[in-house]
Amino acid sequence: MKTKTLTIILGMILLIGIVAAGTITNVNPVTLNIPNFIAGGTATTTFSFDYPNVQGNYNNAPLVARVNLTSLNSVYPVWKGDFNLFMYAEQYLLPGFFKYNTIPMTCSEQAPINFKAKDKPDIQYTINEVLNGTFYCYNPNYYMLQLSSRDEVTLSISSNPALYPGEYQVSVELLEMEPDSNPPNITLSLDQLLFDENDTIPIRLSVTDLYPIKIVEYKITNPNLASYYNSGWIEVQLNEGTGFYEDYFDFSEHGLTTSGTYWVFARACDVLGNCREM
Repeated sequence: MKTKTLTIILGMILLIGIVAAGTITNVNPVTLNIPNFIAGGTATTTFSFDYPNVQGNYNNAPLVARVNLTSLNSVYPVWKGDFNLFMYAEQYLLPGFFKYNTIPMTCSEQAPINFKAKDKPDIQYTINEVLNGTFYCYNPNYYMLQLSSRDEVTLSISSNPALYPGEYQVSVELLEMEPDSNPPNITLSLDQLLFDENDTIPIRLSVTDLYPIKIVEYKITNPNLASYYNSGWIEVQLNEGTGFYEDYFDFSEHGLTTSGTYWVFARACDVLGNCREM
């Protein structure tokens, strides 16, 4: 059987953020090369970076490494199952003389991938789609960035024995998750705009957010001061079948017999307490 030789080239290490990035410095080396290895074997490389004690950085900041593998031959793209990755980080006091932590990191290419900071409930993130050739490496139990630390990261790559021989490029992005302050997005859909006192208004709300939704409510009001009406906030539940938050507002049940202009308001809050009203 003929052996298959793969050339793996590790390109630039990029520093970006899933939500927002802290300050990571002294990435070394910036460009790495992994030597040739036989398909089915394993190749390993290392790099390091510092997490300084500066404004915006904090202890126990959750770190995720996104690894992208691409074929330099456009005829042979990378598919799920072509590679397996393992990563671990060794943490030192600056400037790197005393090691005090070794942190294994799981590398996954299968969605959904859920990140949740152990000590910070406002830091949660879900990846619902992972592209071919992309891995997310993280530790679900330990969130590794510590102030005034140097992290030395070891990345090991193994391949499927049947993988096409050739050159592949690897890029590594260091992602730091931070708290989210954005409220949910709300869209109200009404099938009609004119109603009388015998009608029922179908309320249909589309609510999207980075984090799980805690509550969705609506209310009906009449801005006419002579016959002012306010239903108060009415909680509405998600219809799993349609994906909308749905309810039916019956005019007669609420004693509304006066024709006029009525306003529909809606509000939604996520689990972090970020709310939007419209």
